[in-house]
Amino acid sequence: MSNKDLNYIDIHCHYDDLSISQLKEEFNGEIQTSVCAAVSFNSFEKLEILRKEKIPNLYFAYGLFPDVILEYSLEECLSQLSKMDFSHAIAIGEIGIDYKITKDPEKRKEQRIIFEKQLEIAKANDLPAIIHTRYATKSILEILEPYSGFPIILHWYAGSKDEIQTALDRGYYLTIRFNKPIIPNIKDHLDQIFIETDYPVPFEGNPLKVSDIQKSYETFAKENDINLEYLKEKMNNNFNKLFLKK
Repeated sequence: MSNKDLNYIDIHCHYDDLSISQLKEEFNGEIQTSVCAAVSFNSFEKLEILRKEKIPNLYFAYGLFPDVILEYSLEECLSQLSKMDFSHAIAIGEIGIDYKITKDPEKRKEQRIIFEKQLEIAKANDLPAIIHTRYATKSILEILEPYSGFPIILHWYAGSKDEIQTALDRGYYLTIRFNKPIIPNIKDHLDQIFIETDYPVPFEGNPLKVSDIQKSYETFAKENDINLEYLKEKMNNNFNKLFLKK
């Protein structure tokens, strides 16, 4: 297979609000691979319907987004996790810590409990964890420090230079969305990088299309002076290493 035959891999997106007909119309599995992340139990149920369509090169990550703790009690969140079937997931996500919206100290403690519970699920199932962090870059590194034995993917991790270096030194993977956030010496770290769209979350005020993963690659390649086909090869190698090792 030549590099031109390699897919554009969108490591992080959300398709649960697309109908099956919309997704089949917009998603081209011949040139694109996507990992759809759940954010709630309702999201998980919607993605399970999509998964059963067996669309080629469409994969799924299941988990609870940090701010669900504002909608449900700790007990309800734990109950929802117990009802999720992770046997068809290739990752646990989107999970993490978010202090922008969750400000109450007690709710933050509960958010951490839910996060750590899902890290244990990732470890028990030998699955990568796709992690969201906002206003909590230092906290996420502290929480993750004792965990090992499964891959960590920090989704759009906008930490300080030192925090980014700590994540890389630990072997974590970082995701890039249209060349952001900026990672120092990025060419030296392509073995720990994935590219995403976070569809349908707008980028700089502009709505996205499912196929905009290609633009995300092209923007990253151009602004870092990296050959596009070489970039695709590196991203496919990273994906195969983490997700298709079994």
